[in-house]
Amino acid sequence: MTTLTLDDPHHVTVGTIGEAGNRTFLVQAEDAEHRVTLVAEKQQVAGIGDLLARLLVRLDESPADDWDTAAMAIREPVEPMWRIGRIEVGLDADAARFLLEFRGVEDDEVHLVDEVAFTIDTDLARRLAAQADWVVDQGRPRCRLCGRPMADGGSHVCPATNGHGRLTV
Repeated sequence: MTTLTLDDPHHVTVGTIGEAGNRTFLVQAEDAEHRVTLVAEKQQVAGIGDLLARLLVRLDESPADDWDTAAMAIREPVEPMWRIGRIEVGLDADAARFLLEFRGVEDDEVHLVDEVAFTIDTDLARRLAAQADWVVDQGRPRCRLCGRPMADGGSHVCPATNGHGRLTV
């Protein structure tokens, strides 16, 4: 297994390309030598935000509420290495550093790098946790009855109506 390690990346973010309802979620990290972009699932991005928020509590911190979303944008060119299969997030509380490790989905393709790992400081972890939550929330509006995403125009077949109600708006 070949691991690419970014010891002190200056840019780490999560974001999307595409329109709500048809978005591709991405994780991106960049240092002086490498820019790494990985494809993620929406739940994986939400999980990164949640795990970082839980670990920040151990340092008496919380996700940022005043971060610059433009500075946290995905940078071009977007050339994903592979789709994320496994994510590990850890905390070195003594150093106040967070470790994020990503492994690709097992497939038949040969990849030069099988794993990407990087460490970030508390400030970047606060911004990344907030960015992950914000990115996930930018999707389609949710139904007030069932919580499922609604199509353009605000309609969908809502299971809360047992499939017998009219389309919910």
